[in-house]
Amino acid sequence: MRTARSALDYTRILAALLGPDWTADSCGHSDLALLNGPAMSLEVATPTPVRASGTIKVSLSHTHAFVWPRRSDHRHEVTGTIGDPQAVADAILTTGLPAWTRLLADLSVRTDRTLSALKAFMTTAEQLAGREAQVAFGSVPGVADLRWPGGRATIHADDEGAVRIAHLDLSDLTASTFVNVLRTVTSTEVLAPSASTTAS
Repeated sequence: MRTARSALDYTRILAALLGPDWTADSCGHSDLALLNGPAMSLEVATPTPVRASGTIKVSLSHTHAFVWPRRSDHRHEVTGTIGDPQAVADAILTTGLPAWTRLLADLSVRTDRTLSALKAFMTTAEQLAGREAQVAFGSVPGVADLRWPGGRATIHADDEGAVRIAHLDLSDLTASTFVNVLRTVTSTEVLAPSASTTAS
């Protein structure tokens, strides 16, 4: 078997060993590449320069479709040597895929919980703010922006369904009444200690 010259080259070898459902993509770095499978993407990291005795690491690639993993989550990592890609491919199939599939399932449940809590909160907030309110959801799950004539609030929801105002900017002092009402009618803490509030 030929020797890989970069992370992408090595990842292509792994993809060929894993089967037709797997492909390799560049990350723009010589020491990192993506290994894309039917249900997940993996990051393949190699040392520089690439040598047969070098250690490689394969880990789950995070996607913004899910919330971020917790520190307590078991983020399985497959390791091996560049000179033995078959052993690495076998480890991906036997230990990596089961662990990563479990983690993705957990992240999916947490993401659904996060999005549900945020959407419910934003629906209430939009109704209270009135017809001129504008709601925009961020590209990352759990983040949304609420604008109304009296100010703007950035809303965060965590993977347990708790919602808070991460940033608050009041352009109208009367808007503070709206914030107080929002705190009263919801069961979550909507104003974090680190929130930034300005008034003019």
